Amino acid sequence: MRVRWRRAQHSLECARAIRARSSPVPVIVEAIHVIKPITNTIFDRWVEWYGNEIIPAMERNGFDVLGAFKKSTGPMGEDMLLMRFENMAAYEAAGLSLRNDAKFVAAVSARKEWTISERAKTANIVPYATEQRLERMLAKPEKPRQYMQATLQVSLGGQPKAYELIGKLADLIDGSGRMALATAYETAIGQRGELTDIWAYFDGMPDLSYRPGDPIAELTAELRKVAPEESITYLNPLPYSKLQ
Repeated sequence: MRVRWRRAQHSLECARAIRARSSPVPVIVEAIHVIKPITNTIFDRWVEWYGNEIIPAMERNGFDVLGAFKKSTGPMGEDMLLMRFENMAAYEAAGLSLRNDAKFVAAVSARKEWTISERAKTANIVPYATEQRLERMLAKPEKPRQYMQATLQVSLGGQPKAYELIGKLADLIDGSGRMALATAYETAIGQRGELTDIWAYFDGMPDLSYRPGDPIAELTAELRKVAPEESITYLNPLPYSKLQ
């Protein structure tokens, strides 16, 4: 019985992968780089090299790099890339093309002053993350914005309600003029039920001092029924990020 269940599970995963490759739905890839040794000097050199050598290589091979950020909370020495593709097949084609790019291979082989590890996940854009929201955030501001990544764990079957509630939250916050939703995506290959929202602050870091009360208590209470867990990471855009 256990073997049959594993086979059925494997067949289901294969079917999902095949559908993802042929689906017209855009795919988001979130990649985290861990750069060592952890020093500001090494990170600065990494950013300069990555912007001059790697980003152009990625773009000429079909990568649409929406965002590139230094993580300003959590483990040190990490950056995050957000890349968009038409579908999974386009992502795979871009990756194959990049690996065969002679200039890219030479640039990677030449650098020895740091060690890099990478973890990545693929995701699908969710309904409330509209193209209009993203285009608004892609318009270059007078000064770089501060960004926040909110990662929620949604309970099984809770996605439709979470989409509805976060969509309402995004509409409410957009109207405040202080922050807005840039994009949002649900992990497709990786942690099941993981939903990520990328928010932009227009006036720098928010006030993180403790203040009792919740101005959106009713909405938050409903959201916690379907998304009981959430973590927050603050992000600073790097020079080659389209989201600034």
